[in-house]
Amino acid sequence: MVATVGSMTTDLHRLYRQRFIFGVSLVLLLAAASGGIDVVAYLRYDVFVANQTGNLIIIALGVTQGQQSDPVLPSVVSLAAFMLAVLITARIRRVLIKRGSTEQRVRQQALMSEAVLLVFAALIIVAGVDSNSDVRYGVIALLAASQGIQAVVLVRVLGVAVQTVAINGPLVSTLNLAAEGRRWRAIVAGAAPVGYAVGAGGGALLQIVSSGLTLVVSAIMGIAAVFVGQRYRELDERVTALEPPTAGG
Repeated sequence: MVATVGSMTTDLHRLYRQRFIFGVSLVLLLAAASGGIDVVAYLRYDVFVANQTGNLIIIALGVTQGQQSDPVLPSVVSLAAFMLAVLITARIRRVLIKRGSTEQRVRQQALMSEAVLLVFAALIIVAGVDSNSDVRYGVIALLAASQGIQAVVLVRVLGVAVQTVAINGPLVSTLNLAAEGRRWRAIVAGAAPVGYAVGAGGGALLQIVSSGLTLVVSAIMGIAAVFVGQRYRELDERVTALEPPTAGG
């Protein structure tokens, strides 16, 4: 009996470690994808498509200083496409869940849709037709829409809800959790800004080769996140099944 309990405890600790690794990997992948996409948009079009705070500042300056052309218009396009994608994705998510889809399934479908938009944008860039202003705005809209879709995908790891597109929130959460002594949850939240920075740095290097390549890599990371998220979910369910009941239970 003692040996059985000890074996279950060992298995539970092993599952804890695996769940933690896959959870952090999930956040890193999604945030890194956003970082790479933002770098492409910024270096190529002088606009942000993931972190929309910068666009709000540019738009506000344009309004107050009477600037009606670049870079104000690209920022308006990016912000509008991002917001529209959030609204549409949230609506579709609500309908699918009402029809019986699970959160995990909806998340997978959203990330696959994001990958399709990124590959489409990459093909346009590789074809070299985004020098046309109308096409350029179209690419900006595609990139911003992909991030709007991801923004609806709120990743929940170890009880921490992490947004992998807007990085300010996870950064604050990291510091708050660290101050409260919740180390493991702080690491999970901190994976978002770290992943974004790594993705931005890697994206800047890949830009030397091709902007399209950067977007394809970001799309691959998004698809990889689908499988990593599925594995995390499986591990979380196994942990829940093995955890001893609480005193209240």
